[in-house]
Amino acid sequence: MKKFIGYLVMLSLLCICLFPTSGKAASQPQYIGSVKAGNTKVYSSPNLGSSLLYTLKKGEAFPVISTVAGDSSRPIIHTVKTGNTLWKIANQYGVTVSALQKANKLPSSDIIVGQKLKVPQTYKVHTVVSGDTLWKISQKYEVASGDLTKLNSLRTSSLKVGQKLNIPDYYYQVQLLGGKKGWIKKSQLQKKAQKRIVMGWKHNGSKESYTQQLKHPNLNVVSPRSYTLTDTGNFVSASVDTNYVQYAHKQGKQVWQLIGNKFDPVLTDSVLGNTKKRQKLVATLRDSLVKTKSDGINIDFENIDPKNKKDFVLFISELKKALKPHGITISVDVTRENADPFWSKSLDRKELGKIADYIIIMGYDEHWGGSPVAGSVSSLPWIKEGTKLLMKDVPAHKIILAVPFYTREWVTDLSTNKVKSHDRTMADVNKIISTHKLKKVWDKNTSQNYVEYTSNGEKHQIWIEDKTSMKLRLDLVRQNHLGGVSAWYIGAETPDIWNVYHFNQ
Repeated sequence: MKKFIGYLVMLSLLCICLFPTSGKAASQPQYIGSVKAGNTKVYSSPNLGSSLLYTLKKGEAFPVISTVAGDSSRPIIHTVKTGNTLWKIANQYGVTVSALQKANKLPSSDIIVGQKLKVPQTYKVHTVVSGDTLWKISQKYEVASGDLTKLNSLRTSSLKVGQKLNIPDYYYQVQLLGGKKGWIKKSQLQKKAQKRIVMGWKHNGSKESYTQQLKHPNLNVVSPRSYTLTDTGNFVSASVDTNYVQYAHKQGKQVWQLIGNKFDPVLTDSVLGNTKKRQKLVATLRDSLVKTKSDGINIDFENIDPKNKKDFVLFISELKKALKPHGITISVDVTRENADPFWSKSLDRKELGKIADYIIIMGYDEHWGGSPVAGSVSSLPWIKEGTKLLMKDVPAHKIILAVPFYTREWVTDLSTNKVKSHDRTMADVNKIISTHKLKKVWDKNTSQNYVEYTSNGEKHQIWIEDKTSMKLRLDLVRQNHLGGVSAWYIGAETPDIWNVYHFNQ
């Protein structure tokens, strides 16, 4: 799974399901708004007269950030400006020319500068029944009582049975691509809950340790490496532990089987570049995942030849089509963007994001094993920028931030200045700190704790992954409305990590 010398190491993480269906959820949901029908306009403010930011198509979805009344709680009046026509005004507000003419009793399409035009709106209508109060109605429709009063010109809070009340159409603010935020009418979106993922990868342990890991209450997804790409037979070797899947389900966890390509571009080209081989691979994976009652699959194909960029997208598309009827979700691992043609440029993040249920950004190995320069595995500024870049191509709620439960001890020979590194778990680092009586210092450039010491002509440096660094990364997930977090790897952490590795608060 890990490469130490000569390559940028990218440790893959597992895949997640949009809506876990088994067991207890460890995380609070965020909300996703998807377009109900047709094209929907997104405005720069909760006002139909504000500038148009984006037009969404049916089915497109983005995280919902907040909701306000905007101009929906009062009649909308447009003052005609130079250059306005009825068609332009109707298009601006999403109504028809005939509706504008009817609402304003216009005998023709002629209008003059300064003229006040009432913009017709479509309201949901509530008929008052016995026992209704303004408060009860406001709670039912999630609107403010004051807005009901204004919109319906109510002089008193008393209501009569049979009375008709217009319900204001509030706006949702959504997180668009590229970090932009826009406003959409509530009636044009369908809101659904998305449980944030708290995931861990099964690695480097015994059956007993894997069993114990499944008992972590904050986890809702686990992933074993069960499939490996080959160039013979069904083009995949499988080692799915059905007992593990069954026990994970009993513990309320979903299991996302991982498939890797051995970081082999020639092997990947041989299979994905051949239609018959690729289709055989897809069919084999589908049959195995269904048979073993697995919940999902994570595609960890790294070091892909740029000539296979489209082949990889085609593979994900075909696999998604095969698995969709079975409710099996796909996630795809991608590196943080960099200049390497094989490790980064061969990934069409935008197209993969359209197909896959999740895109996992491998937020580590800023300084990889074998790097000639010592440094952090994942400094906060580095992964912040990487997340921002990915959000230009992939909706925030589809992005999973992969975090390191490991770090590296960098050893520099002071006589030659040559650098080597050793992978260290969090427990390893604590032992080093204790043994050498080191004191952590805060490195503001990486937003991490740091220690160093010199021994036998060698300088030792560690940028520490701990409770502090994990909290900052989970804050990044919250701030950007991402779909969750995943960790390489469960078992490398210290117990105090579980105080912050969740979204309950």
